[in-house]
Amino acid sequence: MTSHPHPPRLAAVPVTAMDTPALPLPATAPLQDMLRPRRHPLRRHLRLALLLLPWLLAMGLGFPLLWQQMRQTFDSPVQRARDLALFQAASVAGRVIDSLRNDVRFLEAVSTLDEAAAALSSDSDTARLMLAFARGAPSYDHLRLVDADGRERLQVAYTAGPSPGLYAARGMVAERKRTLAPPDRLQNARNHIDFDRVSHLPQGEVYLSGLELRPSADGRPPQPVLRATAARFDGATLRGAVSLELLANDLLERIVALGRSHHVELLVAHPDGRWIRGPAAGRDWSDTVAATDPGLWAAMQAQADGLYRGAESGGEWTFRRIGLARELGAAAPPGRASPGPGLLLAARADRQSAAWARWRWQLPLAACMAAALFAAVVLSAQLLRSLRADARHTRALHEANRALTIANDNLRSVQGDLARAARLSSLGLMVAGVAHELNNPLGSATLALSTARQELDMLAARLRQGLRRSDLDRYVAMSDGAMQTVADAVRRAAGLVQRFKQVAVDRTSMQRRVFDLGQIVLDADPRLRHWPADGTVDLRLLLPPGLEMDSYPGPLEQAVSNLLDNAVLHAFGAQAAGAIVVEVAADGPDHVLVRVADDGVGIPAADLPQVFEPFFTTRRHAGGTGLGLHIVHQIVADVLGGTLWAESPVPAGVPVPGRGTVFTLRLPRRAPERPEAAVPVADG
Repeated sequence: MTSHPHPPRLAAVPVTAMDTPALPLPATAPLQDMLRPRRHPLRRHLRLALLLLPWLLAMGLGFPLLWQQMRQTFDSPVQRARDLALFQAASVAGRVIDSLRNDVRFLEAVSTLDEAAAALSSDSDTARLMLAFARGAPSYDHLRLVDADGRERLQVAYTAGPSPGLYAARGMVAERKRTLAPPDRLQNARNHIDFDRVSHLPQGEVYLSGLELRPSADGRPPQPVLRATAARFDGATLRGAVSLELLANDLLERIVALGRSHHVELLVAHPDGRWIRGPAAGRDWSDTVAATDPGLWAAMQAQADGLYRGAESGGEWTFRRIGLARELGAAAPPGRASPGPGLLLAARADRQSAAWARWRWQLPLAACMAAALFAAVVLSAQLLRSLRADARHTRALHEANRALTIANDNLRSVQGDLARAARLSSLGLMVAGVAHELNNPLGSATLALSTARQELDMLAARLRQGLRRSDLDRYVAMSDGAMQTVADAVRRAAGLVQRFKQVAVDRTSMQRRVFDLGQIVLDADPRLRHWPADGTVDLRLLLPPGLEMDSYPGPLEQAVSNLLDNAVLHAFGAQAAGAIVVEVAADGPDHVLVRVADDGVGIPAADLPQVFEPFFTTRRHAGGTGLGLHIVHQIVADVLGGTLWAESPVPAGVPVPGRGTVFTLRLPRRAPERPEAAVPVADG
C-alpha cells in the first residue's frame, strides 16, 4: 500500500449556481426572511439605506481626517520654507550687526583725541586712519569721533553719489566720496548719537540704535541707517565716543531676496509697527502692520516669534523678532516680545502659489470623495442583489457542506489509517534491526545448547556402557563452557533489547539523561554498526569511550544521522570510492567535538556560507529539500546549546586525506535546559 505524503484536504467552499442547481429554501430562515424580495418599495429603500450606513459613517469619519492630514502634508514644506527663510535672514542680520559692533570697537580702540584742539587735523594719525577705514567700507555712511562733552572732533562725511550696493546696482552713480568734514560743520552730536545712554554703558559695550530713516542732506531719498556707538575710556574716565552709521539698504534687500529664493514673501517691519519692507510697493515706512492685518500686529506684540493665520491679509504668517539692543536674538520673557530696538521679520507664502498648491490636492481629494460615495451606492446596490442571490442558494450550500463534512470525516479516517501504517512501517524497520542484532547472540546460544544436547546424549550412552570418570569430567567441562556461552548470549540479547528500547525512547521524545557520547553516536544510524561491504566507501569510527554528557540523546542522534546522510548523498558524486570518518573527542573539561568528515569532492567556496540556510540544496532535481543541514544547525544551536561549522577542504589534523569536507559540532557536556519539544526530521 502506498500513501501520499500530504493527502489533499477538501475545503468548505461556497457552491454557486454553476456547481449545483438552485433548490428552494425554507421560509423560516432569518437571513432569507430579511432578504426575500418585497413588493413594498419602502422596505427595499430601508435595506439599501442600512447597507449604505457603514459606508457613510466611514467616509464621514475618514475623509475629514484625510483632509486634515493632506493639508498638513502639503503645508509642511511651505512652513519649513518660511522657517528656513526667517532663520537665514536672522543669521544674515546677526553677521552684519556683529561686523558693525566689531568695527566700532576697533575704531574706539585705535582712535586718539587731542583734548586741546577743537577738531582733529587731516594730517593726524587718527584722521588718516578713520578716512582710510571709511574708504574701505562703502556700506558705512557717517563716522564720528566726539569728546567727553558730546562735541564732534572728527566726522567722515559722504558728499556725493548714492549709497552703495542696491542703488549702484540700479544704475545710479557707483562711487561716493568720503571726506573729512571741515571744522565749521562739526557740531554737538550729544542727542544725535544718544551720548547720554552710551556714556552709562560698561566699558567695552556697544550701543546699537534702532533702524531709522535718516533724511539726506544732498537731495537723495531718505536712507535707513543703523548706528553703533562705543564709549572711549581712559581707565575709568570717559573721554568721548566713536559712532558709526550703517546703510541698511543692502541688509534689507538681502533679507527680501532670501525670501524670494525660498518662494516665500519675506517682509521687514519696525518695532513701532511701520513696514520697512512691506507688502505694498512704494509704501515702505508709511504703511503699518496693524493696517495690513490687526491680528498679525497683535500676535507680534504678544510674543517674539510664532505662527499666525489671518483672514484679513490672507494666508499663514510666520514671524520673528530680532533684538538689537545688546545681543542679537536675545531671549524674551515667556509669552512676551523682546523690548527695545530691533527688527520684525514676517514670512508668508505667495498667495497665488499657496492657492494653487491647495487646489492641487483639494480638487482631486474632493473628486475622490465624490467617486467613493458613488462607488458606495453602486456597491451597496450590487451587494443587495448579491445577498438575494446568495439566499436562493443557501439550501444548496447547506447540502453541499453536509456532503463535504462526510467526505472530510472519511478523509480524516483515511489519514489516521495512513498514520498508523507509517508507525507500523517504522516499527517494522526497528524490529528488523532488533532481529538482525539479536541473530548473533541467539545463534551462539543455539549452537551451545545443541552441543550440550549432544554431549548429554553421549553421557547417557556411556552410562549404559559403563561410565568412566574421564567421561564425566569431560562432560562437566563442556557443560560449563556451554552454560557460560548461553549466559553471555542471553546477556548480549538483553543488552540489545534494552539499547533498542532506549533508542526508540530517545527518538520519540526530548528526554534528557546522562550518556556515553561514543555509544550514542554509534546508535545514531544502523549503518554505523553494519556498514555496507561493497568496497566503494569506507567507514572509519574514532569513538573513544568515557566521554559522558548530560544532554538530549535523541536530537544528537538525529544530527549525526543527518550529517552521515549528507556525506553519503553529496560527498562523492561521480567519484568511484572514498572514505567517511566519524570522530568524537574531548575539547577541554566542559565541551566535546563531534566530526563527520569525508574525502569527497568538497563544497565550492561560493556555496560554503549557504550550506546551513533553509532550502539550499544542490540535489533539488533529485528530490533534495535543502532542510537536512538547516535542521542540524537548529538542533545544535537551539537544543544542544552548541555550535556547528563546515570546512572545505579538510584542515590539517583531521584524519581524512584529500580535499573533502568536515562538519564539526562543538557541544557542552551539560546541555542548557530546554522545554519538551518535537525535533523535525527531513532529508538533505
